[in-house]
Amino acid sequence: MVRFGLCRPECIRPNEVPTAMSITDSRQDAPASSEVPSAAVSGSLLGSGDHKAIGLVYVVLSLLFGAAALIIFLLGNLHLVQPDFLSSSASDTLLNASELGFVLLVAVPLFLGLATYITPLQVGAATIAFPRAAAMALWTWILSAGLYVVANCIDGGIGGGRDRAVDLGLLAIVGLVLALLLATVCVVTTVITLRSPGMSLDRVPMFSWSMFVGGSVWLLTLPVLLANVLLIYVDHHYSRPSEFGVSSVQGLQIGWAISQPQIYAYVIPVFGIAAEIIATFSGRRQPNRGAMLVAIGAFGALGVGAYAQPYFFPEVRDQIVWAAMGVLIVLPVLAILGGWAALLRSGRPTLRSPLGLALVSVVLVLLAVLAGALATITPLQLRESPMVAIGQLILIVAAALSSGIAGTMYWAPKFSGRFAPEPLGLLAILVALGGGVLAGLPWVVLGFANRFTGLDSASDALQYVSLVGDALIAAAAVLGLLALVGSFRGESAGSDAWGSGQTLEWMCSSPPAPDDFADLVTVTSAEPLLDAAAVQEA
Repeated sequence: MVRFGLCRPECIRPNEVPTAMSITDSRQDAPASSEVPSAAVSGSLLGSGDHKAIGLVYVVLSLLFGAAALIIFLLGNLHLVQPDFLSSSASDTLLNASELGFVLLVAVPLFLGLATYITPLQVGAATIAFPRAAAMALWTWILSAGLYVVANCIDGGIGGGRDRAVDLGLLAIVGLVLALLLATVCVVTTVITLRSPGMSLDRVPMFSWSMFVGGSVWLLTLPVLLANVLLIYVDHHYSRPSEFGVSSVQGLQIGWAISQPQIYAYVIPVFGIAAEIIATFSGRRQPNRGAMLVAIGAFGALGVGAYAQPYFFPEVRDQIVWAAMGVLIVLPVLAILGGWAALLRSGRPTLRSPLGLALVSVVLVLLAVLAGALATITPLQLRESPMVAIGQLILIVAAALSSGIAGTMYWAPKFSGRFAPEPLGLLAILVALGGGVLAGLPWVVLGFANRFTGLDSASDALQYVSLVGDALIAAAAVLGLLALVGSFRGESAGSDAWGSGQTLEWMCSSPPAPDDFADLVTVTSAEPLLDAAAVQEA
């Protein structure tokens, strides 16, 4: 086997609602009630078309899969320092299953779950676009995830040895990608077409904007992964007419999906979640908001990696485009950090667990992009080593989980009407930061072994450190899940749970009513709650 390389205040009620607007400016007048899709297609959680129920299921299962995938990844890597623990084929099966699972079972569905729940509230919509399609995407994802797990348990993962089981595993990946694409279409369409009057795209809340950018990148690149897997399936199932489906090269053909620069595409929502949390706890408007939107967009553009497929284009990492994108992507991250530093300095917020976790997630993304920038420097000889790519993947997974837990802690009042337990969140900060650093950086350091041969003697020690980090990240995912469950028994929260909310979700009840916003809300800026507070004080 081969491894992968609402409640509306009077102060913002419109005197006149525009009647003819482009969908790229703001939403049309509210349709007749018969035309508004019901958010509560079913009263139960199972089989519900309510975007809130769908989003919660995504979040819970993604955190569970995250903990499981990290434990499997740990076991697979344990073979490297304890060769007798597992056979090489079993180790490769565990590693391949967990590495692709980090994307298809953890990072992307975790952010889609938060977006499915929160994005309609942020843009003032009654429900998500295509609610039944969103429900179908969820259950397709769940079914495909089950098939993916079963296939890998019977040696049917990428590069597996049982032909029928490999076919099943490939079809499971196809189902996962299709489900995530359909869910992404629902979220992106909500941001584009269901915005409240006055909410132009530059007034969209940061999280919704980041999901718009991230979703656009996923819709551009994940179909390429889908095409690759379908080609592998056809070639593998029908006697390999072009040798495209041979087990020894399957991982090489889709490894680009978990490598630089495509790996960055999965953490674009990290910046949106962090932006929402930092602004709320600072109690200030984000200065240079337009520049922040552009920076998130630039990060997304530089995270498009479907072109960088070494199997088809072996010289891609020697090209100036690949190297330039690897270096330039550091710039939007630094620009975003600079904007937040100014906001934090002026607001002086108190440390709460969502804020700490959000900052941890951004730090981990910064470490990942810095490692990627180093990999583009030819004399360091990092691009020839898979170690840096493994380190980047772990840092990105840790960042995605930290950001997802931050969003869960921050929006817990909207999920349950109560606050999540703060001690669990504070503990998760330490565990996530320590786990991400300990798990990811040793692999990056080992990448220098091609240049500095003295690192070979420290290889086992560094890998043991990384194993400890993997366990800590898995613990962070469990803590996030416990915090979500604990929020249903926590302290009761009001509509504006943090007392300094800025965007529309903090205008509706906690938890929201079945149809979210019964009436259209017209906004005049990106921070309608701050506008309302200013009018009341005046």
